[in-house]
Amino acid sequence: MRILIDTNVLVSAFVFGGKTGKLLELLFDSNHELFISSYVDSEFKDKLHQKWADKEEVIYSLYHTLPFIFCDSTAERQGKLRDSKDIQVLSDAIYHKADIILSGDKDFLEAGLEKPQVFSPRMLYDYLT
Repeated sequence: MRILIDTNVLVSAFVFGGKTGKLLELLFDSNHELFISSYVDSEFKDKLHQKWADKEEVIYSLYHTLPFIFCDSTAERQGKLRDSKDIQVLSDAIYHKADIILSGDKDFLEAGLEKPQVFSPRMLYDYLT
């Protein structure tokens, strides 16, 4: 599967670990393609800087050594969501033909999207295990 990962999942996995961290480990050991758009990458770096500046460099450097597929964001806007910031993530997922958006964002989870599907980390972990 082609999975586009949202910023909140990266923060959860790399700052707090837990089940989301375990899910990423599981996904790294699979044949799934894990996409990080340039929009999400930039937003992740900004969040690290704003909230965890003392850990930013170590976390961001480590994250860039992992087997993610870093991809460009598209300028084309597709879809409608309650939070306009999420439209870029949805547009990138559609553009890169993602099967799944992995996000803990309530707007995504309640949007009723069929393609790509939206899974929270817990939902995807339970599905895969």
